[in-house]
Amino acid sequence: MREDVTVTDPLFQVSTTLDGDGDVTNLWLVGELDVDGTATLRAALADCFARGSDCVVLNLRGLRFCDCAGLNVLLEAKATADRIGSELCVEGARAQVARLLALTGADELFADRVRRLPPRTL
Repeated sequence: MREDVTVTDPLFQVSTTLDGDGDVTNLWLVGELDVDGTATLRAALADCFARGSDCVVLNLRGLRFCDCAGLNVLLEAKATADRIGSELCVEGARAQVARLLALTGADELFADRVRRLPPRTL
């Protein structure tokens, strides 16, 4: 595995690593993904898709917060991956991000890798 690119902004960082011969690209998201971080993530994703990786894994273990602007980028990335025949996986979502995915139904798109939350009772 080699580190390829690190893109930072004050509250959000994306690091890219390539596994093996570049068939799997890992994006490590750290910080808070809101409207200010969307351009950073879009650029990193565009680079991954341009490389022609068979699989892009978004590691969300370091992502403390994601709002609807960040969610839209994740959904756009999934649509792009499906269109070009690449696999997009999300793993390691923390409670806040996992809840956002569950409440919006987006967890179904990333069902194999996103931790499922139990139903809430009021």
